[in-house]
Formats: sequence, C-alpha cells, structure tokens
Amino acid sequence: MFNTFIWDFDGTLFDTYPMIVQGYLQALKEYHIDSTKEEVYQILKEYSSAKIAEKYQLDFAELSKKAKVYEEKSAYEPQSFTGTKDVLSFIVARHKGNMILSHRRQASTQALLKKEQLADLVTEVVGPENNFPRKPDPTSLNYLLKQYGLDPKKTVMIGDRALDIDAGKNAGIASIFFDNEHLLTDIQADYRVTSMKEIEKFV
Repeated sequence: MFNTFIWDFDGTLFDTYPMIVQGYLQALKEYHIDSTKEEVYQILKEYSSAKIAEKYQLDFAELSKKAKVYEEKSAYEPQSFTGTKDVLSFIVARHKGNMILSHRRQASTQALLKKEQLADLVTEVVGPENNFPRKPDPTSLNYLLKQYGLDPKKTVMIGDRALDIDAGKNAGIASIFFDNEHLLTDIQADYRVTSMKEIEKFV
C-alpha cells in the first residue's frame, strides 16, 4: 500500500512525554509559574510546546532551551512503544523505507534509536538542525519527497498529534494517526490505529 513511512518520534515511536513534561514544568518554575503535569501534557498533545510559551506569554526559544536542559537531566529512560522494532523491521524486510521527522534534536533521536538497535532501520532523521519550519509546515516533508524521489501517493506520515497529520495533508500525502491513548477525538487523519502492529497492514 505504502512504500515510505515517515514517522514522528516523540509519542509515536518512543514514549518520551514523561521527561518532556517534566522539563517544561521545571522550566516554567524559573518564571515562577506553577503548572501541572496534566495541563502541560494536554497542551503538548493537542497543540505543541510552542503553545505552552504562548499560553504564558513567554519567549518560545528561551523556554524550549531551558526545558531541554532539564529534560537531559531527567532520570526517566524513554522506551519505544510495544511493537516498534517489529513494524520497522517488517517495513525494511519488504524493501520499503522508514524516515523520521521530529522536533527533537538529531543526536538525541539517534541515541535513543541506537539504544534499542533501531538506527539501522531508519534511512534519515530530520530534526531542528535542518532549519526547516516546524510542523505542520510541509517544508520538511517536501524535502524528503524531493531528496529521495518519493511518490507522494506511496508515502505516509505517522504521528500522535494534529500537527503531524496536518503536515502530511499540507504536503499532499496520506496520514496515519497513532491513537494509543484515545485522548484526541477530532483528528482528521486518513487512517487511525491504536497499536504499532496495526501499521503492518499499510505495508
């Protein structure tokens, strides 16, 4: 069905939200702002980290930088979601490709992939170092489509948030919403799955 699978990373391939949330909670305290895990998580899932800065009228670049420092100090060790290695391997075994499009820095993404022996299953990781506009802007996806000569009709974007799905739409490719928590009900994706295993049917 699809030949190339472009994955979001945080909340899609890896369960990194606990340390991301903690990072923003600690960063907000520097501004004497007391939020809650639930509130920060809800904003991150429904919108993005930029929305946190907007909510509290803070500079996003500065807030994000502070949050990253705290995140890197976190004792939490993120793991991939159940079935991640199986589905990535399933795709590669059928001579198809995996790519990652994330707001996480490439070195961090690669380190987590290598920790679980997943790095060799991914062709390219696009991160903030590429200096593309943030999702849902389609520039980063358009880069991958052009760079690898991908057929838009055979390429799909997979993510756990509206901005991932909208990025796919804006680039003219299909989208799969990874809805493992049943938290967001109004995501207008082409397809919806609740587990990694279900993605094999799109290969």
